[in-house]
Amino acid sequence: MAQGFVRDLNFQESDTGALDRGILDNLGGIDITNDLLLFDGNTKFRAKLLAADYSVANNIVTVTGEGKVAFSDGTKLSLTANPNTFNHTVFNSNGVDKFQVKNSSNSTITPSGILRRNDTVTGINLGNLSVKRLQTSSASTSGVSADADSGGDVFNQFTINSQVAYIESQIGLFYYKRGRIPRNYELSTFSQKINFEGSLTIKDSAATGSSTPTNSTPGLFIVDANAPDTVPVRAFSDSSNPWSEVTNALHTDEDNAVANVLNFSPAGSYAGDTPNIESVNAAGSGVTLLVTTNTAVSAATKKLAVQINGEPFFLLLAP
Repeated sequence: MAQGFVRDLNFQESDTGALDRGILDNLGGIDITNDLLLFDGNTKFRAKLLAADYSVANNIVTVTGEGKVAFSDGTKLSLTANPNTFNHTVFNSNGVDKFQVKNSSNSTITPSGILRRNDTVTGINLGNLSVKRLQTSSASTSGVSADADSGGDVFNQFTINSQVAYIESQIGLFYYKRGRIPRNYELSTFSQKINFEGSLTIKDSAATGSSTPTNSTPGLFIVDANAPDTVPVRAFSDSSNPWSEVTNALHTDEDNAVANVLNFSPAGSYAGDTPNIESVNAAGSGVTLLVTTNTAVSAATKKLAVQINGEPFFLLLAP
């Protein structure tokens, strides 16, 4: 049986698609044509995000299109004005729904229109698919083993199923840790209680602060978990307190506020005043809890031991 082609016919034996597939399968093995069809139109492959698939705020692209994900770091993109010129680069991508874009001058831009990625598979891509890793050697001056066959091919050491399972588990672990570790390149939002050990430094890297911090400058803010929509309080630097002066008395509307340590100064307009501690009843009127009075020593029938600034004292109590 004759094999091959007649040179003078200039491949006339293969003049239909079915014959082409049959010849290739005969030469390369059954279904080799299906593998080759993966590269059909290879240089024309493009992945793209339409304008309706994303929004931009503060130069940060947020992908909102159904089934769409963010481009990864280092991806080359083209914009609508030059669809075949891939001179823009993706950076600060979270791999899920957010990324930023910089131009050829390395300046961050606000992209618009259709964002295209070139998905052409080149020989370099195929060469990097399964690179043999060189084995290190402490006995070699170059640090690499002289045996060229000593390294391993990481992609062929495991089955495809085991590799996919490993990748999926690592992705799951990444998102698990990502929700529990603060990041310095994007906003971090936590829905669970977090603990910090050691010192904590908050920097105003954008120089938005002034001599008097405001709610718009960086800081650590405390939010009431029972009322998350209320204005947050700046920790460590907020001067507010639950006590206020009303008619020469300290009042508070907080349920859990307790007068623990009070310092009184006899000088000024309050000289000679006696300290009164009051609470407010349901009707809104003051109820005196403690009133300073003068009682004769002879009327005292009991005593109460107290300690003030480390010194023991005894209070004489009268009925």
